[in-house]
Amino acid sequence: MAQGLEEQARKEGKVVLYTTMNATETGRVVDAFKKKYPPIDATFYRTGDEALLNKVETEARLGQHLWDVIELTGFAGYHLFLKGFYAKHDSPEREFFPEGFKDKEGYWTSHYTNTHILIYNTRMVPKDQAPKSYDDLLHPRWKGKMVLDAKDYEWFANMLKFMGEEKGIAYMRKLAAQDIRMQAGHTLLAQLVAAGEMPLGIAMYGHRAEQMKRQGAPVESVALNPVVLNLHPVALSAKAAHPNAGKLLIDFFLSRDAAKIIQSFNRIPDRPDVPPDPPSLINGIPILPSDLTLVNDYNRYVKLFREIFKVY
Repeated sequence: MAQGLEEQARKEGKVVLYTTMNATETGRVVDAFKKKYPPIDATFYRTGDEALLNKVETEARLGQHLWDVIELTGFAGYHLFLKGFYAKHDSPEREFFPEGFKDKEGYWTSHYTNTHILIYNTRMVPKDQAPKSYDDLLHPRWKGKMVLDAKDYEWFANMLKFMGEEKGIAYMRKLAAQDIRMQAGHTLLAQLVAAGEMPLGIAMYGHRAEQMKRQGAPVESVALNPVVLNLHPVALSAKAAHPNAGKLLIDFFLSRDAAKIIQSFNRIPDRPDVPPDPPSLINGIPILPSDLTLVNDYNRYVKLFREIFKVY
């Protein structure tokens, strides 16, 4: 089967990936794929979730089918799944992924996860004063001293589900009253905290904090309960121009070799046989895997988030 797939993929000679993963990191994975399968010209286009959704849906309306494989965050990925954009590909690599990180039918599999943790600047916040819970963020001392991504709808929706809708909304209104600086881009916000522009970053990515620490930045992280996990599904286009090359690329993305590349970025591979570096990025923390079915109420969550945090 694998030999036949590879042969067909080589005949197609090309594969196009759309992704939201960091361009440098995506490039490393794609280069490794090209090294393994040199006759196949693999290219990728990288942008953010919202922009990628718009691009995919606009191209579909125009009858353009330019991508073969897509990789994006859970909510955005599940939205495209519900709209019928994916074809089944029950990759042999899927057996290595636990339930909750793949669908039952073979349409999508999450290959890595982002954790949402609190980060703080160690030069501005003594360790014993760092918040230990979400309630601690409501203390007057943190007013005007926190940042949050202005498009973190998936984190927001899962927090409301975890807390209970009524209590969750009440909490978020109190949090918003803390004069939080709202700006798009988790990496940019983490850099602002590291630079000392803001002491605290809410719902920042765990792997990014680890990268910055290793580069000598004065940041530390706290796993507030719950730590929402963002899945990153990879899927095949239902209208793929190069379906076999697409399947081969997905098999590679889900492979142990690709997981080790993901691991080298301090990201969290979803294959249990490739633990993150360090393992503490996921071990022993109160995780809450994102409930992708919440995307059915996506527009309401976006409207609520924008209204509460005054993002227009």
